Amino acid sequence: MANEDIIKTWVQDRLKETSSGYSIKQGNLSKEGAREWMPALYEAMIHASKSQNNERGSADFTYIAHGLEENQDYLIIIETKPDVSNLINIQDGRLLMDPKSTKEYAVNGAVWYGKSIQKETQAFPRIFALGVAGNYTRQKISAYYVNETGGIIDVPDTEAFAEFSDSQIDEYYRVNVQHKTPKSELRAEQLADYSEKLHNDIRSYTSLKSEEKAPLVAAILLAIHSKNLSLNMLNGSLSYHNNDGVLIFNAIQDYLDQRKREEPDFNDEKIGVIMSEFAFIKTTKPLYTPVNDLGNHSPLYQFTSELFQVYQSVKIGDDADLLGDFYSEFVKYGGTDGSVLGIVLTPKHITGLMSDLIEVGKDDYLLDPTTGSAAFLVAGMNRMIKQIPKDEHYERTFRDIVANRLHGVEMQRSIYSVASSNMILRGDGKSNLSYGKFQDFKLKSQITGQEPQGTMYARADSFTKVLMNPPYSQGKKAPEIMFIKHALELMSKGGKLAVIVPISVFVSGGKEVTATKFKEFKEWLLTNHTVEAIITMNLQTFYPTATQTVIAIIRAWEPQEKKKTKLVNFIDDGYSVVPKKGLIPNGSQSAKRQKLIDVVVNGDTATPDFMMPIQLTVDNEWVHNAHYTNPDKPSDADFLQAVADFVAFKQDMILHGKDYLFNDQSR
Repeated sequence: MANEDIIKTWVQDRLKETSSGYSIKQGNLSKEGAREWMPALYEAMIHASKSQNNERGSADFTYIAHGLEENQDYLIIIETKPDVSNLINIQDGRLLMDPKSTKEYAVNGAVWYGKSIQKETQAFPRIFALGVAGNYTRQKISAYYVNETGGIIDVPDTEAFAEFSDSQIDEYYRVNVQHKTPKSELRAEQLADYSEKLHNDIRSYTSLKSEEKAPLVAAILLAIHSKNLSLNMLNGSLSYHNNDGVLIFNAIQDYLDQRKREEPDFNDEKIGVIMSEFAFIKTTKPLYTPVNDLGNHSPLYQFTSELFQVYQSVKIGDDADLLGDFYSEFVKYGGTDGSVLGIVLTPKHITGLMSDLIEVGKDDYLLDPTTGSAAFLVAGMNRMIKQIPKDEHYERTFRDIVANRLHGVEMQRSIYSVASSNMILRGDGKSNLSYGKFQDFKLKSQITGQEPQGTMYARADSFTKVLMNPPYSQGKKAPEIMFIKHALELMSKGGKLAVIVPISVFVSGGKEVTATKFKEFKEWLLTNHTVEAIITMNLQTFYPTATQTVIAIIRAWEPQEKKKTKLVNFIDDGYSVVPKKGLIPNGSQSAKRQKLIDVVVNGDTATPDFMMPIQLTVDNEWVHNAHYTNPDKPSDADFLQAVADFVAFKQDMILHGKDYLFNDQSR
């Protein structure tokens, strides 16, 4: 089989696997011609030769994707090359359209065909031009959109062709060509808009501190959830005994007291902390004082009125972290990213992913040592609940999960109240959330009788799963490796931990960790546990905080020995930063996420550019890019771009007084 026939076979096999099942046999795919399959396309290719000699052109593959949502048709053009180095030729960010480039590079050739078709006919207003290069085991795909005038738009790379199938093409087009918000993110976008408005209203009508804003929202949502509060009860009284703040506070107190009376396993230890964090709403006069601009209602009335609508969005089975989203927005609009305290809340697509990577199940005991807004516990609980059989034992299993199997620790009082409220809103008031420092959290079996005051004890004998995002930038006070070590000490043999940390944690140990301490940690880890995978994540995962992170998957109390670790490059995760919208999926995220799970969890093989199995030692590097060397030969354009980048870098350094970097002798 000729080299290019191999990659063409791969293309046909992958197209057949899509939900639309494109194949020549089915009659919905054309290979190297379209005369009988689609005469209009055949006629449009009359002058489309990639040699640009005005002769007829013939694409390797073409098919029509019929969008199921918008009833639109899209022409898909695919060109193939047997060598990855011939995928695409770009110079200065511009796709080259000279004859050499269109003949020798897959993407350039596919785009040429698209532009030629648009020049000849108006029959195909929406065209995606795809280049595929490589062989059956290693290949790359790159795509462009070609509009009616022949203009082109670079769209995200994909793993195969699922995004260009009937069921997904409309959404892919909406997001990457029309630059609209993905449907999956519309609620999050609406929530962000409301969070901004609410924050501005709080700033305009009250004098709250930054750390009181998220608890305010949590308090109102809990009062609504209690069914003890109706909007017409808030009458704008200025009395210290029945002002609007007191009415909201009492509604929450009555509800939690009732839960405590009716449910023997309801965790009442959190009630005192929650209510003390909510107490300010009773005494902050600007909150309950009527304002003319608000129709002579109090700001609390206004906030409650609008939050009644938001409350309808909170439901079990949804990974969205409503209060976490509010908290993130308030932190952002408050003029700080929380980095002083190391508070970096985990995005919801990451909490769900990590829960899947360690396969959280209904029989697990799950711990989040740094609970934050409880996003990990929400994701874990939802995954557990989905696994409960719909039989006569459902309610008993559900109660067991929410009462016994969800555990967390949080040391910031305001965030602790948000986390506790979040779990109650999800139908769980029984999760075992402890207030204090994680290093003071121990198993009952670890009791020696010499513990200092403030020591907390877990209500589980040990933990089978851990999900965590330790505080960043804590330096000597609490380096991330100490959180990881202590969490593993609380786990059962064979349990799994997933942790997301800055990449520096697994390169140098993190901030202010000495080389000796880091080496000791690595030795302890390999001697006692198995590092199953370290996954390098998208640089923008915590946007707008530019922190390169990794996810580590560790199996507790099973020594590494000769087992290799999967070092994964997941930088291209299908999420991109869009101005004014933040980090959103670009339409390719589902396929890329599934590939990661297949490789890490299900044991699928992968090419070295995605995953490398490495025997870790205390002395070698623990991240993918330290071991991977790109085998592709650079194109002429790549070389010229590298030279241009270096010249620009050198000039920038000289302008900033760093010309000594380029002298023969160091300064």
